[in-house]
Amino acid sequence: MNRFTGKTIALIVVLIALGVSAWFLFGNTVGGIEYANADRYTAGDATVTDRVENLFVDWTAGEVSIAYHSGSGIIISETANKALDDGDKLRWWLDGTTLRIRYAKAGLRFSFGLEKKLTVSLPEGMVLKSADISSTSGNLKIPALAAEEIRLGSTSGGISAVTSAAKKLSASSTSGGIALRQDDDADTVELHSTSGGIACTLNNVKTVTGNATSGGIALSIDGKAGTVKLGSTSGAIALAIASADTVETAATSGNVTGSVASFTGLKAGSTSGSITLQLPAEPGFTCKAETTSGDFSSGLPLTKNGDTYTCGDGSAVCSIGTTSGNIRIDPLPHEQ
Repeated sequence: MNRFTGKTIALIVVLIALGVSAWFLFGNTVGGIEYANADRYTAGDATVTDRVENLFVDWTAGEVSIAYHSGSGIIISETANKALDDGDKLRWWLDGTTLRIRYAKAGLRFSFGLEKKLTVSLPEGMVLKSADISSTSGNLKIPALAAEEIRLGSTSGGISAVTSAAKKLSASSTSGGIALRQDDDADTVELHSTSGGIACTLNNVKTVTGNATSGGIALSIDGKAGTVKLGSTSGAIALAIASADTVETAATSGNVTGSVASFTGLKAGSTSGSITLQLPAEPGFTCKAETTSGDFSSGLPLTKNGDTYTCGDGSAVCSIGTTSGNIRIDPLPHEQ
């Protein structure tokens, strides 16, 4: 015999419907928040005057921003759209010289309609050893941040940051764009976006890697780069590179455009899209250009030998290929 009567089933359906309706009508911040050493954290806003070398922020929902102030100490503050009970307040802990900031008290939280924003204000001139800042659902807005190693991450939200002093820099977003500028020289820069574009401006850098699953990539390098490797599954790739040892770009569905003023090796490919690049006439390059369904053209004087084209002394080497799209090579703006 069925244990559930028609009335019981109807009641369950009604309760589920009411729960879903409340979810959409009032919003929510519901879920489990777990982290180690929860009993060592202090609740609420604070000014930390002890020595801090590393910053770690793990924020669950809402915007995270970094600011600088003319005073001393690190100021931790949050704003909310309603009064916070103790369990909903941020948690912080100075773990040696690492300042750790969490969204709320550890455990299961039911905070319907709660919206919180975190601001961490650093003393002017402060350079951290490391900064690891992430938000599960919210934007990261960082107009300035100086640290030797920087990691930025957002699961559902964009990242906007201006960084300096970072030798190792990474930014990752699952659903949201990345806009990043690094003012000083860097060793490694890693950029990843699942759904959203990437726009990055760098100075001197040894290694740059960037991948976007659904979104374009725009990379500008004002100084000298060692290795540059970019890939986009669905989106265009735009380059403005002053100098690089090697550049490799691959777009599955999107155009590749831009300029590389100086290079030793260059490889550009697109499965479904055209490639238009501005390359240096002097000292020159040797380029193998292949397109399955498309045309090749150039605004530079080239010597042709099959699919290989030579410009100037042919010292640099490049390979350009498309499955369905045109290939165009133009001179650099100052050489036109």
